[in-house]
Amino acid sequence: MMKLCLTFLFCLLINCGLLFGQGSLKNLPEYSLPLTNKKLVIAHCMTNIIRFKGHPFEDSCNPDYYSPKGNVSAPLGGLTQVKVMADSLMANASLDEAVEFEMRAAIRSGIDGFQFYYTLGSPDWDKIILAYFRVAEKQHINFKFTFCISHPGGSTESLKIEQFAKRINYILKVTGKDNPHWLRTPDGRLVIYLWDGEPLADIPADKKGLPDQFYIARAYKRLAEAVNERFACIFTINKEISKTELNHFLDYFPAAWMWTLPYDNKNYTGQMVAAECKRRQRNFTASVFNDFYTSKLLKKGTWDMYHRVEDAVKAGIGKVERKYITTGLSYNFRKLLEFGIQQDASLINVITWNDYPEGHHLAPEINHNEGFSILLNYYKSIWKGQSSPYAGRDVAIVFFKKYSRQLQPFPFNIPVVPFQKETLPIASEEAIEVVTLLGSPASLRVNGNIKSVKQGLSVLKFPMKAGSVNVSIVRNNKTTIEFTTPEGITTKPYRADRITYSFSSEFENFYKNLYPGFKPGYSIEYNPQFKKL
Repeated sequence: MMKLCLTFLFCLLINCGLLFGQGSLKNLPEYSLPLTNKKLVIAHCMTNIIRFKGHPFEDSCNPDYYSPKGNVSAPLGGLTQVKVMADSLMANASLDEAVEFEMRAAIRSGIDGFQFYYTLGSPDWDKIILAYFRVAEKQHINFKFTFCISHPGGSTESLKIEQFAKRINYILKVTGKDNPHWLRTPDGRLVIYLWDGEPLADIPADKKGLPDQFYIARAYKRLAEAVNERFACIFTINKEISKTELNHFLDYFPAAWMWTLPYDNKNYTGQMVAAECKRRQRNFTASVFNDFYTSKLLKKGTWDMYHRVEDAVKAGIGKVERKYITTGLSYNFRKLLEFGIQQDASLINVITWNDYPEGHHLAPEINHNEGFSILLNYYKSIWKGQSSPYAGRDVAIVFFKKYSRQLQPFPFNIPVVPFQKETLPIASEEAIEVVTLLGSPASLRVNGNIKSVKQGLSVLKFPMKAGSVNVSIVRNNKTTIEFTTPEGITTKPYRADRITYSFSSEFENFYKNLYPGFKPGYSIEYNPQFKKL
């Protein structure tokens, strides 16, 4: 009898402890406090995807494998379909020089800080993060940093917290907790992003009637305590989510951010998320991504990536695929920015700064160039109530795919597979799209076709035509802009390639004086006769 009573008392104490724990984590007043005291654009940064001496890019974005011939990836028609502009410049650079370039280029693109992709089993990345702090302080670069704790699988909660805490404590010790480059809330909490961060927690089989989110929040509270900090964790939404599940998160977290869920005016998940955040007095942070087409070669039907070029070549075209999302050229990027502005979001999250393998990068690269960065700078000025950085001059940006999706590439036709519900029609990408920013109405000529354009931002589409794209703006019989894209459109694609190409009238201005010794590169895959003017 005594044994039964003790067992009952023990179980009662456990349940009371859980209920007390829930009460100490659920709907805390701090969850309704602001994340920032000013609006910021924070980009997801792939910590290790950076070029410096002795540290090449990973295979799936290594420019050595861009060419369809003359390298080990030739049997695939070239493993990578992105070519990072800074690769050759940084090949003999120090780590400090490399991170300085990344920050200065990011600022040029309208970015105010990085959230670093942060995983278990990657302690070498910490020296890269420390270099960012060191150089930002030394060079007086106004830039913010924080961690994005990502898919912490394997092991137990306590061991994972121990591993993370050891590394984070060291970084905090070296940089200083009061370092102004940390991204903190006005009340002093360290803003922490999660990307698939739920696996940090051990979820018991018997959850005592509590949702998973309680155990997840408890795990991050334990991590915060292990580094003697208070966290403001921004959980990620990387799928369609129900209102019930969302509210379980909002019970225990102060903010949400969304990953690569494309904009759909009728069924955009962000509309429900933003509405619930507003109702619950939580922070809705807007997310934007410009493209999604992987240079990664994956095992068919999976996200299992061939990390080494030799393994991808060995597998062969018949056993690999690439993944994509239809983004409608610039449509998805513009609409996500417009939605964030409409919601008066406290943060705009850019997906991503430098994830070249997934093709949603803003960093200087010869296909994306500066087109999306110009749009980010323009919309950022509206969001912050400031004058446009392009006021007083005309700007035109071209977006297109290198070939119509109706064509079959030959001989390297690697399958390109959509991995999410298609929210935009394929036809949205079957055109040349031109976005203009004009001080007053004018005429736009594209490959001989002329359309009237209004003042401000306009988006016009023109038929796809083989060859490079010629653009000019004419007002009162005077040409204010005239340029030809270095890259062209082809009717004979030799390999599958769905990355979005952009180029603008700002190309030379945008990259001018970006960094000592930097010279922008050009994509001329289907326009080999291009000569720089």
